[in-house]
Amino acid sequence: MKYTKFTIKNYKGIEKIEIDLTKLPKANIFTFVGLNESGKTSILEAINLLHNNINRDHAHEMIHKSKKGNFNGSISVLATLELDAEDEKEIKKFCNEKNNGERRFILAQDVGQIIYTKEYKFKNSKCEEESPSSTWNINLLGKKERAKKDSRLYDKDRDKWIKVIKKIKENLFPKIVYYENFLFDFPQKIYLEKYEGESIEQEEYRAVLQDILNSVDNTLIVNDHILNRLESSESEDKEALDALLGQVSEKLTNKIFKSWEEIFEKSNKQIELITGQDNKGYYIELKIKQGADRYYIRERSLGFRWFFSFLIFTEFRKERADDKGETLFLLDEPASNLHQYSQKKLLNLFEKLTDKCKLIYSTHSHHLINPKFLSGTYIIKNEAINYKNDEAFNQSKTDIKAILYKNFVAGYPDEKDYFQPILDSIHYCPSDLEQIPNIVCTEGKNDYYTFKYIQNKFFKNKFDLNFYPGAGVSKYDELFRLYLSWNKKFIAIFDADNQGRKEQKRYINDIGIELEKKIFILQDIDKKFDNLKTEDLFTDSEQIKIIQNLFPEHKKETGFNKSKFNTAIQDLFINNRDFKLNDGTLKKFEKIFQFVSKKFS
Repeated sequence: MKYTKFTIKNYKGIEKIEIDLTKLPKANIFTFVGLNESGKTSILEAINLLHNNINRDHAHEMIHKSKKGNFNGSISVLATLELDAEDEKEIKKFCNEKNNGERRFILAQDVGQIIYTKEYKFKNSKCEEESPSSTWNINLLGKKERAKKDSRLYDKDRDKWIKVIKKIKENLFPKIVYYENFLFDFPQKIYLEKYEGESIEQEEYRAVLQDILNSVDNTLIVNDHILNRLESSESEDKEALDALLGQVSEKLTNKIFKSWEEIFEKSNKQIELITGQDNKGYYIELKIKQGADRYYIRERSLGFRWFFSFLIFTEFRKERADDKGETLFLLDEPASNLHQYSQKKLLNLFEKLTDKCKLIYSTHSHHLINPKFLSGTYIIKNEAINYKNDEAFNQSKTDIKAILYKNFVAGYPDEKDYFQPILDSIHYCPSDLEQIPNIVCTEGKNDYYTFKYIQNKFFKNKFDLNFYPGAGVSKYDELFRLYLSWNKKFIAIFDADNQGRKEQKRYINDIGIELEKKIFILQDIDKKFDNLKTEDLFTDSEQIKIIQNLFPEHKKETGFNKSKFNTAIQDLFINNRDFKLNDGTLKKFEKIFQFVSKKFS
């Protein structure tokens, strides 16, 4: 089971917003981008309400300040969930079970989806009930034994319906894990049993220790395989414990420092697990070993502490045995206190994290915005903020909006770069010290994704090119003038169609003859590319197969659909999917990359 959509109403500054996780091309990473005070955190908090109730005495904190005087209404969060084949099988089996003499209920069709709503009702700004109401919209249509026609289980057997809902909530409902930040003060000791007066963090760290054991072997249990062996005087128990701690140390070292090396630098460090006992009970210490020296996690750098906590609370969290379905992680401004280089590198870690889960994270840093994730990116805006003057905040106008990026771009018809609107939304301004790279200008985002996918998938170690996603072949005037004035290298590759030829000539006439050595159409690279567009570099068969990769219902007889093709290419790139291309197609792209590389050199 997985979440597909959230609808939030009246939470703090939110009137109503929808977060759709199913838009094509498909993504497992969703980014909330906006300035401080724009409402990013409010959206994450609202989604988190689905798994965490707010005490009645604190419920008024969810009402926006401008409405607290007399709020009469409700605050609600609605989640739409999609079931997979295993979910359907388990629900059908449970409905068909016969307990305490009750009659079986045989489902006539798949459930398909579930809509779950949690609602807090208010009168005169006071929460009316001790706990929020929960509503389940679920299609349980079928018939009882010996019944002649189908009916809803809710109408025919309310007790059985309640049992099914409880089964779904306890055994199938996917977890939502919300982390406000990862700068945890990692404890010196993790106690294996609860002790009087312990902090709430100790319970969570014991659960994390169990997660780590699950990653080694999902039959391992902290009490049975660590605590009981510590308490035992048997030699075989001590040997078994030493062997297990060695396995766990190796697992942690490989997972933490392998990822660290991929992103930052080589390391000869190890993570050790050391056991002990004091007046509070048995405990485990995690230490970093480097040569003869040993350090506690909290003694290491800020960057490493963040990185360590991030992996412990996400990568290992996915191994929790009682978590069903596709876990959803919510991260609020992750890595905001790390160096910009580290932020950029951590985007790679996000991709690796989402093999068994989804991730929603908020940011106002352009270093934490990946072009791959734009299909799942929302621009968060608050009408109370004057975006030309961040200090001009008008609370009475508070209305938080979440706008899907591709829809947001439609409000910027004159931009020269498909990515520029997202930089504008966070008020990005380059410093005087920033290096300006050599770029390959493409006509638009679709050519950008095509060239990036081919380069990354087939020529990653051969060509190092920076492709630039233009907003259209006719919108490069300002950029070309800027790069010429900066004396920076650039190459433009346009389609070999009438529009490409026309704009190539116009730029040379309007800006200068120097552009003759910088702007090329595909035909300039190979005469065989005359009249071709980028998508024409693929064979007809490849075009159809690429479309079918995302749209399996698309038939060959339907012919080429440019919109579907572009979406499917973007999906291949975003999800790093494999796709076999014939040698002739690869040689065409290789010829383009060689041409560009030669021009730069």
